[in-house]
Amino acid sequence: MKRILKIVIITVVIIITLGIGFIATLQIFEFKPEDVTVLSITDNPINSNDNYIDKNNSLTILTFNIGYASLSETEDFVMDGGQKAKMDSSDEVENNLDGISSILANNPADFYLLQEVDVDSNRSYNINQLSYFQDKLDGSSVLAYNYRCIFVPFPFNFSQMMGKVNSGIVTFSNFYAESAERHQLPGSFSWPVSLANLKRAMLITRYPIQNSDKYFVVINVHLSAYDDGTMRLQEMEALKNIMKNEFDAGNYVLVGGDFNQTFPEAVNKVEDSYEYYYDLKDENFWQAFPMEEDWFINNSFSFGVDKNTPTCRLLHQPYDTIDSSNNQYYVIDGFIVSNNLSIELTTTLNEGFVYSDHNPVKITLYFS
Repeated sequence: MKRILKIVIITVVIIITLGIGFIATLQIFEFKPEDVTVLSITDNPINSNDNYIDKNNSLTILTFNIGYASLSETEDFVMDGGQKAKMDSSDEVENNLDGISSILANNPADFYLLQEVDVDSNRSYNINQLSYFQDKLDGSSVLAYNYRCIFVPFPFNFSQMMGKVNSGIVTFSNFYAESAERHQLPGSFSWPVSLANLKRAMLITRYPIQNSDKYFVVINVHLSAYDDGTMRLQEMEALKNIMKNEFDAGNYVLVGGDFNQTFPEAVNKVEDSYEYYYDLKDENFWQAFPMEEDWFINNSFSFGVDKNTPTCRLLHQPYDTIDSSNNQYYVIDGFIVSNNLSIELTTTLNEGFVYSDHNPVKITLYFS
């Protein structure tokens, strides 16, 4: 009996020691970005008037959360109530990359704003997705990391653990970019969960305009999803401050990406609850809280959103291609633009969630 007790105690001590050692390792190697990081721009066009934005021409911008090319129609995701966090093979990831690339090629734009682009991550078989898209798209690119961890021990299934993650948001353009910065967003999950979680950021890129001292300021975002809503409010306050400062300086501002909040056009408040354009089918499903509308309207900003096609699906199960009523949809991707820009058209491209859990959203603007 004493021998058994001794073995049990030794086993418990070993497990605790390993656990403490693992957390200590995560702490030592935790991604700790500065509040503002100046970023390098790859393949930036020559700094000349010919490569500046012409206010007489319209601009087309496409935003697309590619789900690290691993959240296609066959997949579920553990944080949404599913079981998985990675695909079964690198071939499947490469097939999704090819499909996403085809979507981009078939929808030419002046700017591409991509989210969840993996650079070297176990969850996507260490395929350099940034290099892949750099080879496919012309012009410059700039990456802002928002998820870096030497090992994410989740989900608690060894075959599905994310492992090493290096991922971020990327902006592509054919125009000359004068500067690009990563701005750390406020808010964090509690320790030790924060050690292996995302560090959300804004990617702010500034493009000169011909015959002007003003800029077209493009802000690429991917805001928090699985908090209680508090972090998203903090992030939005930081975003609003940047937007207002840029607009007050006379610049033209566009924010695009995955907001993980329902755009105002797709939700109504009914007494103490919300009525979504795409009904929440189960109270236990993830809820994309409504985005505040009043501040943006009162401060000269407009929304670029198309609610007629959902921009995102819930990954509680693989996509049901037979009966769409079994799928949970959201309108969380789109744009916010300053009122010195006019929105000609915003369209959610119905790609059927074949290669990602998001549909791309495309906007066409012209200078007012």
